[in-house]
Amino acid sequence: MNKLSTFYKKRFDAFLLHLTEAKSLNEDSVHKLRVDIKYMRSLLLLVDALGLDTDIIGKLLKQLRPVFKYSGRLRTIQVCRSLVLQCNVENQEKVIQILEEDQLIISNDFTLVLEKFKLDKFKKRMEKLYQVMEGIPATELREKADKIILDELDLIYKLWASSRGEENYHDIRKFFKIIKSLLQLLIAVESSEDLEREYNIVNETECTLGNWHDRNVLDEKLAKIQSFAPNSEFKSLVREIKNKNRSEKNILVKEFKQQMLTNFLKY
Repeated sequence: MNKLSTFYKKRFDAFLLHLTEAKSLNEDSVHKLRVDIKYMRSLLLLVDALGLDTDIIGKLLKQLRPVFKYSGRLRTIQVCRSLVLQCNVENQEKVIQILEEDQLIISNDFTLVLEKFKLDKFKKRMEKLYQVMEGIPATELREKADKIILDELDLIYKLWASSRGEENYHDIRKFFKIIKSLLQLLIAVESSEDLEREYNIVNETECTLGNWHDRNVLDEKLAKIQSFAPNSEFKSLVREIKNKNRSEKNILVKEFKQQMLTNFLKY
């Protein structure tokens, strides 16, 4: 195998491992599975740009879609529960109980999706893709990857310029994730201090947005819970948790803005 197909194989092998481990519904395993799928989707975007075998790519993406969708729903509830526990608010177990009831339903849906996943078919498609990758020149790979990275940065700049509010942060994070995965690939294929430096900056920024996203998801979940609150006492409890969560989210917003101004908008 060349460096390209070796890198892809490591990513897909990690996915298969975490796919098995996620059946336990362990929070860390579900998170790792989600991360794997996000990386794979970015890497498949690059393969598509190289004009190789779009039939394989389309089938792989289709097969990954339900796992990504339902693991996302489960991950959302798990993150919300974890963040509420960090609030240390009196009587917060009442909110935790609601989240755990939702988690039980979503866990059942996720388990069904994992059971339906056709592992043998997925492996055969990946083996076929590895074979196709063997003939890709390193220069062509770098050229295509650089173009995608520049395109994603252009989209980030446009979203940033269109509004200084938070409504575009989720999309901006998705573009940073694509850049991050492509930089990891380039580093694996051709070691470079410049690439390492760029990766560290992108990774730090994307992690800040990831933490913001978790807080934002909790904010939205709490708003729904509050709207169905049985009494004023419960509404007050949810409001207290929301205020603590928003305070942390605002800190992350400031951090992200500073990262953008320092690392991406200084030229």
